[in-house]
Amino acid sequence: MTKKLLPDLDITQACRVNLNDAAREWIATNGQQERNDLLLPAHTQALLDNLHARNSATWSYGGYLEDRSSLLRGSYLDATGGYIHLGIDINVPPGTRIVAPFDGTVVNVFNDGDEPQGWGLRIILRPTEQSLPYLVLGHIASSALTLGGHVTAGEGIGCIAAPPFNGNWFPHLHIQQIASDAAATHERDNYNTLDGYGHPSNLEILQRDYPDPSWLVTPAT
Repeated sequence: MTKKLLPDLDITQACRVNLNDAAREWIATNGQQERNDLLLPAHTQALLDNLHARNSATWSYGGYLEDRSSLLRGSYLDATGGYIHLGIDINVPPGTRIVAPFDGTVVNVFNDGDEPQGWGLRIILRPTEQSLPYLVLGHIASSALTLGGHVTAGEGIGCIAAPPFNGNWFPHLHIQQIASDAAATHERDNYNTLDGYGHPSNLEILQRDYPDPSWLVTPAT
């Protein structure tokens, strides 16, 4: 039995968003500037606040396999063109509580702090139920979980972090799944090359290796 990853959120107060479409609209209104101001957390948060107001929502989610070439122009992704987002983002205020959606083991704890466009604190869980994919949670505030520790469904993991110590993003939770075969490959380098984005030329492989985690927004309880 799974638990809601973010138990304090009411799905009736949410809307699904496409941040890249919103970025294109923002650029059409404000003009294409040499520096992409949407890489600054305050600007992206203002864009989200506007989307929430227009949709009578208090929070939002979305982004699986979204091409974010407009939103993330000028980021580290320019070097490879790998703008395909491999998870979903839950766009909610800092401090929002996160719990384990299933029983599992912590197989990776990584923190690059305020590194621009980084992970902040990232935790990866291997589910006890072997049919489930591994779970990546990024941009978390401090957590009591440790490498090799066990968690039970409903146990507190931490909360959503604020910039700059969330990788210097707007406040959100990045949720990404990893199929077990792909996880075994990542384990060989201790998940050091794991990224939240991939290249559009590899779309079929990306869909297989990083399945859609949208069900974690409102799983059965």
